[in-house]
Formats: sequence, C-alpha cells, structure tokens
Amino acid sequence: MNWKFVALPVLAVVGIVAAAITVIKQNKPLPAPLPVVPPVASPYGDRVSGSGIVEPSSELIELGAPVSGLIEEVVVQEGQRVARGEPLFVIDRRSLKAQLTGSEARSAAAEARLAQAKALPKAETLAQAQARADQARAAVADAQGRLDRLMAIGEAGALSRNERPTREFELANAKARLAEAEANLGFVRKGTYPEDLRVIEAEAATARAETAAIRTELDRCIARAPIDAHVLRIDARPGQYAAAGPGAKTQMTLGDVTPLHIRVDIDERDAWRFSDKGKAVASLRGGRQESYPLTFVRRVPLVLPKRTLSGENAERIDTRVLQAIYRFDRDDVPLAPGQVLDVFIEAAAVPEAPAAAPADAPAAPSAAPAQGNGG
Repeated sequence: MNWKFVALPVLAVVGIVAAAITVIKQNKPLPAPLPVVPPVASPYGDRVSGSGIVEPSSELIELGAPVSGLIEEVVVQEGQRVARGEPLFVIDRRSLKAQLTGSEARSAAAEARLAQAKALPKAETLAQAQARADQARAAVADAQGRLDRLMAIGEAGALSRNERPTREFELANAKARLAEAEANLGFVRKGTYPEDLRVIEAEAATARAETAAIRTELDRCIARAPIDAHVLRIDARPGQYAAAGPGAKTQMTLGDVTPLHIRVDIDERDAWRFSDKGKAVASLRGGRQESYPLTFVRRVPLVLPKRTLSGENAERIDTRVLQAIYRFDRDDVPLAPGQVLDVFIEAAAVPEAPAAAPADAPAAPSAAPAQGNGG
C-alpha cells in the first residue's frame, strides 16, 4: 500500500479544519470596552435635554473699528475688566489733528470778527465822527454869517451882486458837508446793523460746527466700551489696518461674565414638553462629573435652525431648536464663555387623555326633533 496517497489528503483535511477553527476563534465578538468616563445622567425622571453654550449675561458684544484706518494703539488686554466709555483701541488720528488745528484757527478768526462787530461803535471812531460833524456845523455857521453880512450891504455896491452867488454856493456846500458828517455820525453810533450781525454770527456758527465735527471724528477714532464688561478676545494689533462698515472684521469681543448665562438648544420635537417652571441643571462634559443648578431667565420666541452640534453620531442637523436662557445660581462656577455643557430640564407634566367609551356601551339618546307650531 502506498502511504503517500493516504497521508497527503489527511494532512490537507487537518489543515482545513485547523484554519476553520482559527477563523472561528478570531471572529468572536469582542466585549464592549467600558467607557473611560461614565455618561452624564439626568437627575429627573421625565426631562427635556439639550446642549448649552455658556455666554456672558450681556451676550457677546463684537466690536469693529468705528472708522477705517491703521490701529495706533491697543489700550486693554484680554481678561481685563473695563468700565463703560473706557478706551479699548485707537485708530490713527494724525490727519484729523491737522484738520482740527486749521479749523480751530478759522473758528477763532470768526469769533474775533463777531466780537468786533458786537463791540461797535468804538469810542475813538465815535469821537472822530463827532468832531467832523462839529467841524461841518461850524463851517455852515461861518458860510451863513458871511452871506448874511453880504446881504446886509444891500444892492448899492456892484461887488455885492457879484459875490452873492459865491457866498450862497459856499453855504450850500457847507450844509452838504454837514449832512454828510451827521450821516456818518449816525452810522457810527448805530454800530453793526442787525442784518450784518446775523451774517457774521452765521459764519462763526459754521466755523464752530466744523470744529465740533472734526472733534467728533477724532473721538470716533477711539473705540470705547459700550458697557461695564470683560475683554474676552482681542484681534486688533498696533499697525494693523482696520476696516469699518458692514462685513468688516471684528476687532474685539466683550461681555459681562458676572453672572454667566447658558443658552440651551431644545429640539423642536421636545419643545412642547418644555416648561420654564421646571428645575434645570447643567453638567460638565469630560472626566469631571459636576452639575450646576440653573435659574430660568427667558426664552427666545423664535424657533431657529440648529447651529450648535454635540458631535453625537445620531445627531440631526436638519432640525430647528427652541432656545432658552438660564442663569447659573453660583457666581464662582469654573466655566468660561463658549464652553458646551449638557443641560437637563424637568419636563412639564403631560395631561392624561380622557378615557375612551366601551365599544358595547349604548349610544347616547339623540335630542328629540323640535315640533312645529300647531295650525
């Protein structure tokens, strides 16, 4: 008997069986590993849950540059507490400062012209006009006297007939100069006419307004804190160009973190179970299992598309959420704005549905038909 023909098939069968056993052993499902951190458990039996983002009680205030230009100076640091109206960063103001110098000079000149107009008449000018009027009055008296003396001679001499027109002309000329001098005296006494004064006042007001406008632009170059808050983020750097207007980059983010709030996204499918009377807690994610009691503040009336993602595999992103704002009961919670927590809210009690009538129950008697009036 040839053992070669027997041993080879036996060895082949043994190899196949061993391979099958090895594959079966390796394909056994491995036991699920225990979670490194146990999942957060809800303290309420019937609850509504959602993801919450920690935010300042004032909400986030994103500040842009008030005017376009190079950033001259950043005055504050991240984490600093600032008061309302305190400077945050400054835009380059050299050009405006030069314009302000010229505008202030023009305003000073306009104010000087106005003061000069209001100071009229000057004492010196009035005395000079009065002297000229007196001089002209004396000239009239002299011319009148010479004419009177000539008329007293009578018609006897031929000389008087030839000089009479000259004396009359001199008198008329003296009276005209007197009228001119008195008119000038009246003009000087009048000072500045109301019409001219209004023009000068308008010019001075225009100069003041121009100066005030430049000062306003100078003040707008300083970005100031709109409220008492903390500086949460700074994106402004000295020498960096800052653009102003819609769509411009945010230069600084502020917020009042005393106290902190949390904005909770509640799925629209659970919105009907939400009650602002229910208790609520926020739980940390990660290794530290700690919960913080919450107090309801308000809800956002408009249901919005979901934007905050929790990262869960079964999470739906094509949904809408009801947002509710809560306040942390403690002021010393070790949390920061932007942190995501799990929030559990005690659900509203669901009213019991009315019991259905048995199928074999007799039907309620129908109302008797109304009878008509007898004829």
